[in-house]
Order: sequence, then structure tokens, then C-alpha cells
Amino acid sequence: MAVGIITEYNPFHCGHAYQIAEIKKFSDAPIIAVMSGNFTQRGEPAILDKHTRARLAVKNGCDLIFELPFTSAVRSAQDFARGAIRLLTSLGVVDTLAFGAEISDLSALKLAAKSFDEKFFAEELRRQMSQGMSYAAAVTKILSGVTGLDEKILRQPNTILAIEYLRALPEKISPLLIKRIGAAYNDLTLHEKLSGASAIRLALRKSSPPWENLSAQVDEETLTILRKEKNADLVDENFLYRPIMTKLLTARADMLKKIYGMTEGLEYRLLNVSGKNFSEVVTNLVGRRYTASRIRRLLLHFLLNVTAEEIAETEGAICARVLAFNERGRILLKKIAVPIVTKLTKHLNRRDIIERRRQLEPYQKILLADVLSSNLRAMLFRTPRQMFTDFTAAPIFVR
Repeated sequence: MAVGIITEYNPFHCGHAYQIAEIKKFSDAPIIAVMSGNFTQRGEPAILDKHTRARLAVKNGCDLIFELPFTSAVRSAQDFARGAIRLLTSLGVVDTLAFGAEISDLSALKLAAKSFDEKFFAEELRRQMSQGMSYAAAVTKILSGVTGLDEKILRQPNTILAIEYLRALPEKISPLLIKRIGAAYNDLTLHEKLSGASAIRLALRKSSPPWENLSAQVDEETLTILRKEKNADLVDENFLYRPIMTKLLTARADMLKKIYGMTEGLEYRLLNVSGKNFSEVVTNLVGRRYTASRIRRLLLHFLLNVTAEEIAETEGAICARVLAFNERGRILLKKIAVPIVTKLTKHLNRRDIIERRRQLEPYQKILLADVLSSNLRAMLFRTPRQMFTDFTAAPIFVR
């Protein structure tokens, strides 16, 4: 059997290496990672493309990397967790899920996960929100009262995801909690050691990145690739501004309402949004009920025309696309219980995208969204990169 990880590796850094080392202390079983593709759960373009990140992950201790499709990856924490665990479970070879959190108290996290399904939770949630509290703040307050955990801990992204993993985890898969060390997930300060991914990405965007400090955060090959990307052109979400504003010129409220996540009158706010750049557009759409991450995800769904109907159609479908593997991973692939996508052209072709005549199966619609999101990321550079690389990129075998 194998140990599963749900991750983004944006980019792979020493904290990730620490987690893998801790897993190997627990078990010598192969490690399978389900990794977000070219966009992350927060709705941001990944700093490196998915195949590069997958290859680096295998070089650093993983054995097999599957892509977490766009239709699951760019979702709320709950849907992100459910989609990833559904994929891991379907493989039929994972008996342990390893994940990190800011605390080491697994029983408290289990209690928090269980509380969501209790009758009192829904009643208290309604009461708190009726008093003007946001959903996230209300949930945090309730869970703090149930578990005794500090609200600051419960607001940490990794703790939130840990609880959602436990909510979605089937009984046949055991949880392995590994306490995070080093900087917090959203800490933007670059420390001497074990900085968070957010701090690393922010440092890379400086005109003169602190390469010596960054060399202590990532392995040598990752550093070399990041240097090369920086010298060439880093992906930049601000290039989303013009396509968004251009598409809004001809958008209608009745069409916008069909987009996944376009609820509570957001379509009218979007039609009337102003801003001189992408960051301003996001800021002007953020509200008490809408976080910046939710708005970023919504804008991606808007650009790619991902509708609520399409998400519903693909919700239970499994799409196991391999990105990278080593020899242990190759052996494990032979034991996987579901069909594996290695060569995209066997399942989807460019005519499906251009003509849209063929009725696609749900898993093919998942692949279509992955192709379109990869194409979108390719445009987020000063000099746009080649599109439709999903059709030519093969799973990477790491010797």
C-alpha cells in the first residue's frame, strides 16, 4: 500500500522535504502525491508549471504524482479536500493520508471535523451569521468553543484543510498528522530557514531576489529553475486584467449567473466593477462574505466559462492523470484500480476544444478544463508561452 499527500508544491521547499522525511520515518511505503495543476486553491497561477513541479517533487522523495484537476483544485477548502481524497481513494492503493497542521493534536482536529455534522453546529452557525458574522468567522468561533483550540490556530490554512481532510476521509484510510514547523503558511517574511511558500514567491518577485537566502529554502535544482524563470519571465496574475475587462464588455447578468460560484448577486457586482489593474478588481469585489481567494477563483471560472452545471456534471467523476513517477511509482501504477490518463490525445483532441461538437464524458470535461487553464496560464507572461502543451507533454519518468 501507499501513503498519500495532497499538495501544491508552489514551489517545493524545505518544509515539504521535512514532511516527506517524517513520512519515511513512519513508513517505507511509496508516496503518492495529488498535486494542483497550473492554478492553486487560492486561485493563483502556480510559480512553475505542473510538470516541472511534479518532476521536482519526485526528485525530492515522492514516487508518483497525479494532477488534482482544475475543477477540484480551484475550489473552496472543503471541495478541494473532497476532490483530492476522492481521487486518492479511487486509486485503491492508498491506506494512509499524511497532512500537516499547526498543531499535533489529532483528536482535537477529529472533534472539529465531526462537529460539522452535528445538529447544534448548523443551528449555531445560522445564529452567528444572522448577527452579521461572516461564515468563516462563525465556523472558527464555534469550533473553538467545541475543541478548546485557539481561534488563531483554527484560522490557519493548513489547519482548515486538515479538518476538511478528516471530514472527507473514508475509514479505510488512516490519518497521519505531521505538525508543521517553521514559518506559517501565509507568513510573507523570508526567514533564514523553513520559510513558507508565500514568502518564497514574494521574494522571487523582487527586482533583485535574495538568492543566497532563497538557497536555504529550496533544493539546488529548484533554485536553478527559479533563477532561470526569474531571468526569463515570471508568471504574473496581473495579465488577467485585460481579458477580464474585455470579456465584461459583452457579458450579461443572466449568463454570468450560470458561472460556478456566481451567487448572492455577485454577477451585478462584477458587471459594475472598476479598477486599474487585476489587484484593484479583486479588492473592489472583496466583501464581508467574499474573500480574495474566492474572488480569484470566481474570476478564473468566469474567464474559462466554467458553469455550475458543468461542475455538477463532473463532481463524482475520476480523472487520474499522471504527471511524474520513478521506478517505485512505475510498479505502483500497475496496481492502480482506475483507468490512468498518460497520453491526453487518447481521451481528448483539439477538435473537441475548437468545434465542441462531440458530447464529452464527465472525465473528458475535467481534462478539457485542465487544458484551458494551462492555456490561460501560458498567457500570463510578458511574452506569452506556447499553448496546448497538455497534448504534447508526457508523464516524466525520473531515474
